[in-house]
Amino acid sequence: MTDQILEFLDWGPKVIIIVIFVALAANAFLNRHMPRVGGRIGRRSAALPPAPPPEGFSGVECREITLYSPPADAARYESLKAYARDGAIRRAGLVHIYRVAGCKTRIEILAAPARYERIDAAEALALLRELPDPRFVHRLHLGDEPSYLDPWLRKVSGRDIFHLGNATNTGVIVLYRPDRRLGRELGVTLLHEWLHLLAFGSARAIRRFKRADRIEPLPALPIEPVSFGDPRTPIYEAWCDLGEVVLGYDETAARKAALASPLHTMILWRRVERIMRKVPKRLASTRAAEFEARGAFMRTEVAPRARAARRQHRWWRRWRAKAAG
Repeated sequence: MTDQILEFLDWGPKVIIIVIFVALAANAFLNRHMPRVGGRIGRRSAALPPAPPPEGFSGVECREITLYSPPADAARYESLKAYARDGAIRRAGLVHIYRVAGCKTRIEILAAPARYERIDAAEALALLRELPDPRFVHRLHLGDEPSYLDPWLRKVSGRDIFHLGNATNTGVIVLYRPDRRLGRELGVTLLHEWLHLLAFGSARAIRRFKRADRIEPLPALPIEPVSFGDPRTPIYEAWCDLGEVVLGYDETAARKAALASPLHTMILWRRVERIMRKVPKRLASTRAAEFEARGAFMRTEVAPRARAARRQHRWWRRWRAKAAG
């Protein structure tokens, strides 16, 4: 009997892994024809890619891609799944894929000429290099058309809103119509989406960030986020909205936001600092000196306020417990 129990315990984890693998494979098979944010990359094309690749890239290739455009109207679709399956308009194209030197990140730019002042590969790389760690991004896709999800977003929200960017838990970031005339707005959008990628891989920090609301309620989001079925959407958006200010280009705004929400800020900042410490020197952010100076401010000015808020909360709970007793 003991030997049977030991044998079961030995096989238990293996069975769990097999069940999870089968479930993921079945889900991938059932959704194989559903549209994807950033499109579906296909076979290598015979069309010649631009050569040679710009400085900072290890190579460039041309591939086929299936793109998804939004339908004119989302009103007739009853669910997001029906909308995505039957509403998104599929079209074929070619994409130039630039491989960033020193990491696995790729920048994807459609081969067809854009009808706006689209940033080029070098400009996109410069934006990536500003991030605390560009390796979080597997694919940076520059989309020339609006997101295929926009009409559904407007239907369920009742507001005239649209995506500037999008991020998925597979490391894909899409910037929609990244016009160079937008200037630093592109950098802020990319930073916001990068913070989503960070949140997807920071479950413990996200739980702490959410619990901090009991001590330090965050101000309401300027725009109520629309959830695509994920209950964590509001906390993800709060994380990214605070992060894009704390890590943004405006030093005054960053300090003001950090001092207004010190507890949330320190949870986010410590997570970012741990990430930056692991970045190889060759991929260090071009804003590293700026982030280092901001980190000093966080440790000397913001961290003491966060500790004081936690102490005050504990004192208040003990006082209420005694009063109730």
